[in-house]
Amino acid sequence: MHDDDEMDRLLTSALAARVPELSPAFDAAVMLRVRPRRLKGGRRAILVAYAIGAAVATAWLLRGLDPALVAAGLAVGLPTVAGAGAYVRRLVQ
Repeated sequence: MHDDDEMDRLLTSALAARVPELSPAFDAAVMLRVRPRRLKGGRRAILVAYAIGAAVATAWLLRGLDPALVAAGLAVGLPTVAGAGAYVRRLVQ
């Protein structure tokens, strides 16, 4: 019974204590640190150049395949990439 009395005493003192509060600037500071970052002009240009280069390399590597096989790959790949992108964006939010 001693443990129950001690627990009751601890709970009573914890519930009677003042509720701690964060400073008013805390939310603003947190939001400033976790906001999504945007790419600057030069880095955006590098990303676009990489995407164009990847598209050209992919088209060159797939030039000998049957067009139906390429279309099937796109039909499966594009929705998969879109779904994965949406999933990652939802995780980040």
